[in-house]
Amino acid sequence: MNILIITQYFPPERGAVRRLYEFARYFVQQGHNISVMTAIPNYPDGIVPAEYRGKFFCAEELDGIKVFRNWVLPASNSQPTKRMFGFVTFLITSLINSFRLKGKFDLVLASTPPVTSPVAGWLISRIRRCKFVIEVRDLQPESSEDFGNLNQSLFTHTIRKIMHTLYRKADRIVSVTDGISRYLEHVGVPPSSIATVKSGVGREFIEANSNGVRKKFGWDDKFLVLYSGTLGWVRPLETVIESARQLVDQPNIHFAFLGDGQKKDALQNMVQDYGLKNVSFIGLQPLETIPYFLKAADVLIESLKEVSVAKMAFPSKMFEYMAAGHPIVFGSRKGEAIRELVLAGGALTYPSDSPEELSQLILKLRSGEIDREKLGRQYRDHIVKHHQREKWAEQYLAFLKSI
Repeated sequence: MNILIITQYFPPERGAVRRLYEFARYFVQQGHNISVMTAIPNYPDGIVPAEYRGKFFCAEELDGIKVFRNWVLPASNSQPTKRMFGFVTFLITSLINSFRLKGKFDLVLASTPPVTSPVAGWLISRIRRCKFVIEVRDLQPESSEDFGNLNQSLFTHTIRKIMHTLYRKADRIVSVTDGISRYLEHVGVPPSSIATVKSGVGREFIEANSNGVRKKFGWDDKFLVLYSGTLGWVRPLETVIESARQLVDQPNIHFAFLGDGQKKDALQNMVQDYGLKNVSFIGLQPLETIPYFLKAADVLIESLKEVSVAKMAFPSKMFEYMAAGHPIVFGSRKGEAIRELVLAGGALTYPSDSPEELSQLILKLRSGEIDREKLGRQYRDHIVKHHQREKWAEQYLAFLKSI
């Protein structure tokens, strides 16, 4: 098959964008021709690497994937208005530059968010007279409304109407969670048109060791509680700082935040105001080192605001966390991610606004009252059995072939 993927984000950018890259690489290995229409890299810090600056369009190849990059207005995570303009510029430049692509495509696969990607994908599929598939990684604008990033308005109502129309126009839809699939059925998409293809995790996370990370950062004698990922508004990480404050009299317990995002400055200010020495922010790290950090931890933390859309969410990092073979403490009581943890061996949860309950869980894990080695082993075994990325890539390809 000749497949054109439309996605605003693609490596070397970070985060969940790696999902499509890994799947595309698998498709290439199976003998298919994969092209990707994406943006000039600038996520999440809004900085364009030197080799891409000043370019309206450029072409390159990554592991056999033909990658076509379009100019967008660069914007960091901390500039939401500017990011919206970036979404619009991607729509415009991808449409213009799509005429540079030679040959015939069997299907166009557009990944959302942002919502402009499936708009571009649908238009390009009409121009190219080929099948149209949407991959839904997150529901927009529903997610932004629930998490408080956008207020309900005529604007969000219009975006919702456009997205629901595109869902029904698509030949097929791939969702990343069961909850999103159920929502799509609710808005009128035939169940036969939907496949749930989860992200899974690569062998590099399953087989990783800590590679000296604990010694490098002075954590050899620490009970390390680690959060890895975007420090964004959808995660009430203030609760983690408050827990660190409560546990300040436990000198061997240390909290570390790996990543960057809109809330980083606010969280660092809390730590500074409280004078905490048991919290560190280590910023963005090279992608290939993330498995080492996860393996170096004693406890891994995730948290989501307890809103309705969060119940459908399954942060892709959860597969990576589970593969590391350590207990996970989750700041939420309900949802798909919690159910997966229960299925894997057990869920350790706390209300996302309760530092007291988080602190108690950490103390129980450190003391051995909760067997963290057994739980971590169950998580890892569950991942190996059910969620290796290659298994999901195989299902993804089979679904695309069936169109």
